[in-house]
Amino acid sequence: MTHKTRLGPIAIFLVIVTMVITTLAVLTVATSNADVIMAKRFADITKIRYGLEAQGEEFLSYTESAGTSNPADHMNGVTETGNGYEFTAEDGGYRLEVAVTRQAGSGRYEVTKWKLTKIWNASDPMNSIWPGN
Repeated sequence: MTHKTRLGPIAIFLVIVTMVITTLAVLTVATSNADVIMAKRFADITKIRYGLEAQGEEFLSYTESAGTSNPADHMNGVTETGNGYEFTAEDGGYRLEVAVTRQAGSGRYEVTKWKLTKIWNASDPMNSIWPGN
């Protein structure tokens, strides 16, 4: 007695299952790669921002410890204002602006401005996404 095995429906089912699993594997690899790229970008931006914050803290530290010495004589990016100092640092498309004013009578300084911003670049392709019309 011979038995005929019909492979048609089983073969079609196995081909469909294989295609679905292959598609999911390709999507998993593509998503993982995109996640790695975004994590590296975020790490680079975080490193730049923390570097600027460290420069700002160094400026504050020097201002507090300088006494009567002018920080503008010893640090780049420092300008003297009427009753204090302003510090500006730029790196990687970011800018940190710090301003301190001298408190009357105590000789100490108060931070009046601490602003970390992204520098706008007109040639950046991301600026042309929406024309604003």
